[in-house]
Amino acid sequence: MIRSYEPGEAWFWNFETSELYDSGPALAPPDAHPADQPTPGPAGRVPANWADTLR
Repeated sequence: MIRSYEPGEAWFWNFETSELYDSGPALAPPDAHPADQPTPGPAGRVPANWADTLR
């Protein structure tokens, strides 16, 4: 199972069954990254070519 970490989202994805759930159990905080934090990580701390390094 995986849960979205985006602010305002609460969906879960089950990898075993490929099922999407609109919501699920409440999790311990924090339930999202700070709204002013860019993704995929803190500004200036992620290399510009981060996607090229994925394996």
